[in-house]
Amino acid sequence: MTAYREGDRTSVTAAVDLSTKQFQLVKTDAEGKLVLATAATDAILGVLDNAPVAGLTADVVLINGQGTFKVRLAANTAKDAYLTTDADGKAVATTNAGDRVFGRLVRAGQAGEIAEYIKLNEKF
Repeated sequence: MTAYREGDRTSVTAAVDLSTKQFQLVKTDAEGKLVLATAATDAILGVLDNAPVAGLTADVVLINGQGTFKVRLAANTAKDAYLTTDADGKAVATTNAGDRVFGRLVRAGQAGEIAEYIKLNEKF
C-alpha cells in the first residue's frame, strides 16, 4: 500500500551520520535513505531539522512547502539570492541553468550563519 504525508515535513532514515549537519541540505540515496545533497543539480529533498546518526530518523523540512525556514550558508550571500547546495550540503547562491533552487534568502547572511529563506522548488 502506498503511503503519503500531508504537510511541509517528512521523516527518513539517515544513511550516514548527520549529527553535525542540522540545517543543511539533504536528498535520498538509491535505497531511499537520507544523505547530504552534494551538487547543485541534485534532487534536493529539503533541509535537515535534527541531528541523527546513521540508522536513526531524520526530520526534513521539505522544499516544496510554504513559508520560510532556516539553512546554513556556505558563503556570504546577498538578500534575495536564489539558493542551491554546495558539495557539503550548505546553501550557496546560484543563477546557473539546470541548478535546483530550493529557496530565496530573506536577508543578507554571512558564511556559516543559520539564515532564513523563503521556500521555492524549481530549476533555473
